[in-house]
Amino acid sequence: MADYATKDDVQKIVNSAVDDLSEIIQSFAQNVDNRLNIIDDRLAKVEKSLDRLTNTIDAFVKRLDDIETDNTSRDAQLARLERWIEQVAAKQGVKLEY
Repeated sequence: MADYATKDDVQKIVNSAVDDLSEIIQSFAQNVDNRLNIIDDRLAKVEKSLDRLTNTIDAFVKRLDDIETDNTSRDAQLARLERWIEQVAAKQGVKLEY
């Protein structure tokens, strides 16, 4: 056996190293792809949940806005009625007690 490597020996070592590295890269790429698929699935679930939450909040905000509008209308009507009562009481000479 010789103390030196021939060109064929070096080529075999290089080819073996390239093959090993190719397998490692392929395995790594497959693992990354699997993990990314899992993350995509989880992200889709989170987006769906966020959409439901957003729709629920929008519905509550609309209800609050409707209630606020109704309350403003009611307050204006009540103030108008109180003014009319005070005007009628003043014309009739009735003293109102609060």
